[in-house]
Amino acid sequence: MRAAVIGPTAPDLFADNVASSLRAMGHEATLVGPARRDLRPARISHVLHLAADQVSALDRPLQRAMLRRVAETAPDVVISVDNRLTPETVREMRRSVGKIVLWFPDAVSNFRKHQMFLAPYDRIYLKIPSVARKLQAIYGLPVRYLPEAANPLWHRPAGPYGVEPSFAVVGNIHPTRAVLLDALLRDGVPLRLYGSPIADWMEFPRLREAHAGRSVFGQEKARVFRSSRGVINNLHPAEFAGSNCRLFEATASGAAVLTEWLPGMDELFERGREVLTFDSYDELVEVCNRLLRDTVDGVAIADAAASRASLEHTYAHRLRTMFEDLGI
Repeated sequence: MRAAVIGPTAPDLFADNVASSLRAMGHEATLVGPARRDLRPARISHVLHLAADQVSALDRPLQRAMLRRVAETAPDVVISVDNRLTPETVREMRRSVGKIVLWFPDAVSNFRKHQMFLAPYDRIYLKIPSVARKLQAIYGLPVRYLPEAANPLWHRPAGPYGVEPSFAVVGNIHPTRAVLLDALLRDGVPLRLYGSPIADWMEFPRLREAHAGRSVFGQEKARVFRSSRGVINNLHPAEFAGSNCRLFEATASGAAVLTEWLPGMDELFERGREVLTFDSYDELVEVCNRLLRDTVDGVAIADAAASRASLEHTYAHRLRTMFEDLGI
C-alpha cells in the first residue's frame, strides 16, 4: 500500500514516526511535508502563517505545493497529522486518492478554527476519548479515538535504568510547566531539561541553568529517558483528558514516568505498577524523593512500562487499528 504522510518533517516528529513505522510494516510511505509552504525569511513566513490561521483564502496558495506532492505519489491513503488543511484542499485531494484521514495529536486548545470538522475526511482521529465520543455521537462526525504511540525503532530501553540521579524533562517549557519545574528546583529536586530554548519573556534563571541547551531525538532521547531516575510528564492545562506522546515514548524507552493522571489513562497503563502518578505538588515531590533514595521501585516500574508499551502502544498497533477502521 502507498501512503502519503502530511506534517512537519524532522527527526522523531509525529509525521516521521508515522512514515518510518509504515515502512517497517512493509508499506510504501512518502513524507510530503507540512500543509503550508514555508517562505523565506522565516519572520515573513511566521507572520503569513498567523494571518492564514484567520483567513482561509491565504491558505490556498500556501497549500498548492503540498497538493502537488501528494498527487505525484498517487497514494492509496493520505495520513495528515497537520490540521491546517483547508476543507477546499481536502476536497481537491479526494479526486486523486483513496482514503484521507487526519490524525490530530494535540490538545483541544490547538484546534484553531476547528475547520477540520468541515473537511470531507474519511476519519478524524483524536487522542481525547470523551471529545471523540461527543463529536461522533452528537454531531455525527467521522471522529474516532486513537491515542499517540511509541516507535520501537528508537523508543526502546538503551542501557541501565536510573544511572543519572536527576529527572528528565523533554519538551517545550510553557508557562505552567515553568512554574512547576522552578518550584521543584527550588525545593532541591534535580532536573535536566531538553528541548527548545526557554522563551526570553519567561524569567526563570534556575530553569536556564538546568537546561542542557539542546533537543534530543530518537535513540538519544530514549537513552536520556532510560538513564534518568525518572521522567516528569506534567501536562498542558488544556490536556484535560487522554495522554501525550511523551508518556508513550518514555515508557517504551524503559523510563520511570511520573505523570499527571487524567481520564482515559487507565486503559493505557496500570497506575502504580507501570507508571507513577501525582495529583498534587507535594505528591510529586514525595515520589521524586523516593526514586532518588532507592532505584528498586524505579527499575521495576520502568521495565513493566517498557513491556506494556511494546506489546500494546506502538505506531504499528495504532496504524493497524486505523486501517481496520478504514477497511483497507
